Amino acid sequence: MSTLTTHTTASRDSHSLGLCKFNTTTNAIEVSDGSNWQVYDPDTATGWSGSNTYSLNFDGTDDRLDASSVVTSSATSGTISAWIKTTSTAYQAILSTADTSGNGTWGWMAVYNNKLRITFRESMGTVKIADGSTTINDGSWHHVVAVSSGTAYNLYVDGSAETLTNSNNDGTWFGDLTSLTSTNIGSHVRVSAGNFFSGNIDELAVWDSDQSSNISTIYNSGTPGNLLPLNPNHWWRMGDGAEGGSGSTVYDMSLGSVNATIVNQANFDNTTAP
Repeated sequence: MSTLTTHTTASRDSHSLGLCKFNTTTNAIEVSDGSNWQVYDPDTATGWSGSNTYSLNFDGTDDRLDASSVVTSSATSGTISAWIKTTSTAYQAILSTADTSGNGTWGWMAVYNNKLRITFRESMGTVKIADGSTTINDGSWHHVVAVSSGTAYNLYVDGSAETLTNSNNDGTWFGDLTSLTSTNIGSHVRVSAGNFFSGNIDELAVWDSDQSSNISTIYNSGTPGNLLPLNPNHWWRMGDGAEGGSGSTVYDMSLGSVNATIVNQANFDNTTAP
């Protein structure tokens, strides 16, 4: 979430266009509320508290987060980033979206065969898959990223590019799919829920753009940091957002504002990513 700082009418200038202007003094975009100009001020943004106190723990049985679709229909490239910790050998979802009326259209980032996977399918067509090469179910925290350039996938674990397997790596992205009706964290929900995550997820973010040039910044030498300067479309801090480690809502701390609802008592946990 971001904050709006009130400026008096004296701060208006000749660059005003209708109800929106660019302030050439502060290099900020300002919007009129009818009496004052309101400006987005990155220095007072509340999405980043300067610390990481919580993660969300999933039991691997029925816990998940539900949200409305996070898909931008025009986006044909994108990035998913998260910190995860698990010892499960199951096929388990980190982030998924699907048409819940059937099993034919979906996309997700998951742990499969103990490695990172990104996979998509449109209308019962060919399944698009890229699998990584690093074992990530060893009970340690790992930073995982899936990127689509629009034509190919790339996966990253702990800041390093993965050697990929699977030949149908065409970069299909959420915006390439139709009829997506839901987004889930910690499970895959099509007609019914399944592929539940067992362990902890922290600092999950989504971009409608290829962030491969920013992997080292996102990884931040192994310490979760402030993602706001990279303008994620969605950023769920798993306890360190507006939820403050309590309640049934995990707030999207980006400008996307797609909040997620805890289902079946996934727990805020003070076991945090490094």
